[in-house]
Amino acid sequence: MPKLSLYRSNKQNDYRFLDRTIAEQFTVGGTDLYIHKYLGPATGDTSIDFTQPNYDILSPLNIQDLLFLENRDRKYDKNIYRLRGHYNVQNLDFDLSQFGLFLNNDIIFITVHYNDMIDLVGRKLMVGDVLELPHLLDYNPLNETIPVALKRFYQITDSNYASEGFSQTWYPHLWRIKCEPLVNSEEFTDILKEPINQDNYLGDWDPNKTYPPGYTINFGDKIYESIAEVPIGVKPPDPAYWVLKTNDSLANILSTYNKNIAINDAALQEAQRLVPKSGYDTSKLYIVPTYGLYDTNDTLSGKINQPAPPIDVNITGTLPSNTGGTVVLMRNPKFKYASAGIKVSKETLKSIWDLTADSNGSLLEDKINKFVSASLEMIEEKAKLTESGSGSVETTKLLSVQSLGVVTGPYGTADNTYATADQDPEATGFTADITQQMDYRADCDPRYQFIVRSSPRSFGYTSGYLSGDGQAPNGYPTGAGIAFPQNPQVGDYFLRIDYTPQILYRWDGRLWVRISENVRTETGFTINDQSQLSGFINNQAEIYLNNEQQFIPEAQPLSSVLMPTVDPVPPTP
Repeated sequence: MPKLSLYRSNKQNDYRFLDRTIAEQFTVGGTDLYIHKYLGPATGDTSIDFTQPNYDILSPLNIQDLLFLENRDRKYDKNIYRLRGHYNVQNLDFDLSQFGLFLNNDIIFITVHYNDMIDLVGRKLMVGDVLELPHLLDYNPLNETIPVALKRFYQITDSNYASEGFSQTWYPHLWRIKCEPLVNSEEFTDILKEPINQDNYLGDWDPNKTYPPGYTINFGDKIYESIAEVPIGVKPPDPAYWVLKTNDSLANILSTYNKNIAINDAALQEAQRLVPKSGYDTSKLYIVPTYGLYDTNDTLSGKINQPAPPIDVNITGTLPSNTGGTVVLMRNPKFKYASAGIKVSKETLKSIWDLTADSNGSLLEDKINKFVSASLEMIEEKAKLTESGSGSVETTKLLSVQSLGVVTGPYGTADNTYATADQDPEATGFTADITQQMDYRADCDPRYQFIVRSSPRSFGYTSGYLSGDGQAPNGYPTGAGIAFPQNPQVGDYFLRIDYTPQILYRWDGRLWVRISENVRTETGFTINDQSQLSGFINNQAEIYLNNEQQFIPEAQPLSSVLMPTVDPVPPTP
């Protein structure tokens, strides 16, 4: 008597009985799967690249790009195959088994009957096939203008025999596929280019067919509708026969591409509003005079473009003509660098502070108030607390100084470089404009004019990439033209507008020194912008070739510029 064994070397009646029973189970309890069968990469290209071979027939075994191992231009069967399958519906769960927090509901595993799959599709379901789940149709989209229900597509990313599909005879009966949501990419254009309304869709445009009015076709990955009887060979976008249907394809409805583009455009517009031009704006910054390359009285080592102290102060008015001061450097062991100041004599100091003015502006030397009484008081400021009462427990101690007399000035600039009597903002009849050059503070008398040492020799520490706008530092007056002026003064600025880009120069007494370039441009991406992002990377200009009577783009990809040439074949001896 032979030994009992469920396994047979070939598939016999017991295998067929189990297979029919399992197939009936999927027929009763499974759901429909609409299968878009992958046929292979597109054919017909005339590429000379050996890594992108030309195929005569469609086959899922073909590889479009042998270098990157990609099948970008995929073609799918126009027929839809219906097969029964089963999968476990998942809730929105979080995966805490790894570091971080992950969602695992976007991947599903579907099991189908193996022999039914082979009989219906003709082969195994493989990577590249696309499934459509009709029981997940969205009949209530948020966009109420969509005329049909939204479809749910999945792409197959892996497939193999299901472990639970092996019967007692040790033969498999089930095929398990791993599916992920379909994304709008180049690989699935052949599916997503179709319109959402399939009732009047006739497929790709055929030059050998006529089309009645009211039907849609696909041409150039766009949907067109016929508005009249279309003769043979009349292709879109002829306005007499075709009209473009915008936002009518599956790609526009199902994907988030258009929404992502809108979000990106809004972010770019907001960035352009906040930062309208490239670089950064230096017009609100005050630039102190700096050392330059042609300073004869300065030690150049390590001081180029560093802030320089003022040289002298000249006072006009009723004081002696020899009134003036000298520059000194005051040092302190608590500070790393010395501080520049102006030293004046006691007679000059007495002459300055011995002058006052009444309401009419006349000098009253006989009514001098040489001393002003002031009240000094130590006050404590309580620390600021949050709404819950949290905060520092220590107070901040401040010294309060309150003048007991009448304060009538004086006013001046922060570096004592430019201040005149008519620039007192509290004086009667003040008409001057308060600009960035006039940082008023009470350390000089407004009735005396402090002559500026010299204009800044550069933008100092504020210079940067694409920050030059043709304006001089601190808003100083700037001339412009195609030739330099004949009799410039030391420190004058001049913008040469005949250069590209325009160049700003400063006269240092011997020659015109280059300061900056007028290269600050808008932050857009048009051909008119002067940044490298627009003029080089996103170059849209074209060159016309007279000998070939055609336009070629100035921007060329490296793949075409660095194309290797074929070695010449040596002559046969």
